[in-house]
Amino acid sequence: MKFSNLMIFTVLTLLSIFFTPRVLAASHLIVINPVLQTASANDIVDVGIVGPGQKLEIVATRASGEKAAKITYEKEALWDRLFIIPNELPPGWSSEDSKWYEEQMHAYVTVAKDAEDGIYFFKARAFDEYEGVPALEVTFKVTVSRDLLEAQLIEKTVSVGVEQPALFHLRLKNKSSASDVFEIKISGPPSTGAGTTRKAYLNRNSEDVIPIELFEGERGEYRVNFEVKSLSSNAINARDSAMLLVFTSLLHDMQAVSHGVLLFPTAEQPVYALLGLIAKMFS
Repeated sequence: MKFSNLMIFTVLTLLSIFFTPRVLAASHLIVINPVLQTASANDIVDVGIVGPGQKLEIVATRASGEKAAKITYEKEALWDRLFIIPNELPPGWSSEDSKWYEEQMHAYVTVAKDAEDGIYFFKARAFDEYEGVPALEVTFKVTVSRDLLEAQLIEKTVSVGVEQPALFHLRLKNKSSASDVFEIKISGPPSTGAGTTRKAYLNRNSEDVIPIELFEGERGEYRVNFEVKSLSSNAINARDSAMLLVFTSLLHDMQAVSHGVLLFPTAEQPVYALLGLIAKMFS
């Protein structure tokens, strides 16, 4: 019986499919924060923009994509720790490795406070301690910029009576891939003195509206300045301003009785409550 070359080739191909050991997929690292990307050794993970002095958090799962070599049953090997390679960091940068056997691995890179704007690279190493998977090094790309913060007042003019609460709403937008704490300094009116401060925390790539109350005891027109800066670096900052008009009038005096707990004699409480209601209707 003669076999054609085509038949022989077909048989050999089928035999190779059934009897050749299964080749495992290349190991990988699944990054889930600040970006979502599955990366192998030749890939670059772009984590976005951060500012000088900011602390960038890298979060990855433990899945390696490889079968465990040191156990007999089918199981995916797990990474046990994520290291930031120190000698691959730009000058002046620092890092913190993940803890051993975290459910999700959290490693950190802190940008130098004097880092110039530009593009930088660093490397992380995923390590498996027991299951026989070789360590995997992944390259990360980060852009350093000082233009990361926006501050905008929703109200440009607020009019209140003396000693009444003047409410401003300051919208802050954090365009960084790193979460941060920002200090808000309010200055201008006599009640703020050399400057009143408060702090606000913003997650990475998020925005929030911060309510700010002022109580001014002197009649007049005041420019209120809002200066915002990152606690990581003064170079990350933004500002805005608004006008505060403080005056005395019958309507504003009537509005004042609506603020706080009524401490008037019992017999007069209904009268003051009525005045407050009327003021609210006309305000």
